[in-house]
Amino acid sequence: MTDHRLIVPSNQNMDDWVLFINSNIEVAVTPVNLIVDFNVVSFLNTDDFVVLACLIETFYTNGSKVSFIGGAYSLNNHLNNIKFKKYWEDDFDRENFTISLNRTTLCLCKLTRERMYCYSMFAKDYFKNNFIHNKDLLPLSSNLDEVFNNIFDHSKSQISGYVITQYFPRINKLSFSVCDFGIGICKSINDYRLLNDQKEIEDWRALLKSIELGYSVKSTPRNRGFGLNNILELTESSNGELSIVSNGGILQKKAHQTYKVGDTKYSFSGTLIKVEMDLN
Repeated sequence: MTDHRLIVPSNQNMDDWVLFINSNIEVAVTPVNLIVDFNVVSFLNTDDFVVLACLIETFYTNGSKVSFIGGAYSLNNHLNNIKFKKYWEDDFDRENFTISLNRTTLCLCKLTRERMYCYSMFAKDYFKNNFIHNKDLLPLSSNLDEVFNNIFDHSKSQISGYVITQYFPRINKLSFSVCDFGIGICKSINDYRLLNDQKEIEDWRALLKSIELGYSVKSTPRNRGFGLNNILELTESSNGELSIVSNGGILQKKAHQTYKVGDTKYSFSGTLIKVEMDLN
């Protein structure tokens, strides 16, 4: 097999990350020796982790071997503690939830229908018992459930989505991010509109539509269109922030502020949702 190097972006600019995905995803169909190069990266946020995990997973499921190089000492220490580097080793147990060596971060988790509810309940109990004793974290678990349901009901992703949850004690904030490489929220909504003799709408308008209360392109017993609106309510009530990137659209909403919506520079085939809760 030939070598292929993934040079991980050293910033949190979403356009750079989408370009990173798009420039590498086509190579993933053929088995390679995948070298994930963290070069000078010293920090990855929760959204960076799940995007990178989905890209590596795409290579891995097509038969590639995965190795890692580069990165600052602090980053590598964190990667080792949350077992990120072990995740694509052949003898690693990917089917069961594993405990992190870093108390503030839950290990990366590949989503399956069978264990998604276990993850959301574990996250709620873990952070409440260890850090956030005086807060009701039931909204955390219920909103994780809603995001997971949206992935399995709508994304049509060829690979499993990924989730990671982290608590930042210095600023007392809790963040979780979920990513899949499916068809994307915007395409799902526009496909539904065309089937119902409605005109397509811009991707950023589709994202606004996705967080309307009661809106769903395919209601199921698990999810009746309340999911993304509930997440919006969670970020509002916790003085937090919601970010959604899908297809060619991006939506950002800080609590008590107006929406920021627009077009991304490059189209992203998938959906990335990041939620930040301010526990102050």
